[in-house]
Amino acid sequence: MKVIGWLGVGVVALFMIAGAMFAIPGAAAGVQSFAGMSHSTPASASSSVNWNSGNLCVPQGLGTKDVTCTSGASGQMLWFNFSSGELQGGLVTVTILGGADCINLNFHSFYTAIVVNLYSSGYICPSGQGAPTATGPGVNIVVNSEGDTFSLIQQGSNYATSVTIFGTTTVSNTLMEGSNDVTTFGFFGTTPGLSVCPSGITSGRVLTSVIATGSFDTFNTYFVDGTNVAHPPPPSSSTMLLLPPDGWGTGDYWVTHTVTLPTGSCSYAPQPV
Repeated sequence: MKVIGWLGVGVVALFMIAGAMFAIPGAAAGVQSFAGMSHSTPASASSSVNWNSGNLCVPQGLGTKDVTCTSGASGQMLWFNFSSGELQGGLVTVTILGGADCINLNFHSFYTAIVVNLYSSGYICPSGQGAPTATGPGVNIVVNSEGDTFSLIQQGSNYATSVTIFGTTTVSNTLMEGSNDVTTFGFFGTTPGLSVCPSGITSGRVLTSVIATGSFDTFNTYFVDGTNVAHPPPPSSSTMLLLPPDGWGTGDYWVTHTVTLPTGSCSYAPQPV
């Protein structure tokens, strides 16, 4: 079994929310670009992450395949790093009840179902806690795994979420039930030993889907063409109005981007050091 080293959100954030602003006037009102976000070189081992720890919750079943986590704290940076080690076939359920918090989550697992429920609204990360400005993503999630299914359920409104997925074998989907939300999924490939990050990944190599029942929501997907692709597609952006069965609200859009990012544009999801 191939073990993937742990990576996380990096300069891809520079393109994410900003891209939605240019593609859809008004769809990402109040969300600014991430100019100035720092990035680091890829990590070669998981020792840099304080695994199975954080202040988001007191998880049940930690160290087993099936883990549940319900947030209890509020008004601060909330984080947790979930790792199942070599365990496979589990279910990790994260439920976040409070709003106006800064949420940072890392996941590392194999053939596991991950479900993140966001019940509230207005998530936000102040400067130095996940995003460099107070208008950056309030929810930052990284999934580095093999064979996982990642589901993001958003019931609240008025916030931005950044999800970074490494590899080609994770199936992802999101349900956007609130309004005025901007949800961004960035897809990165990696080469063996993380010698190149990001490596090439295109929309045909991963599976993702969205259902939007709220209004004026934007779903961004970013695909990195990479340096190891023989014939990478040129940078591009396309916009599609979400209609039934994918979109049931008013003014919901799916924006797809192909971008070029340099080697070393990967870093961990923010956590205290």
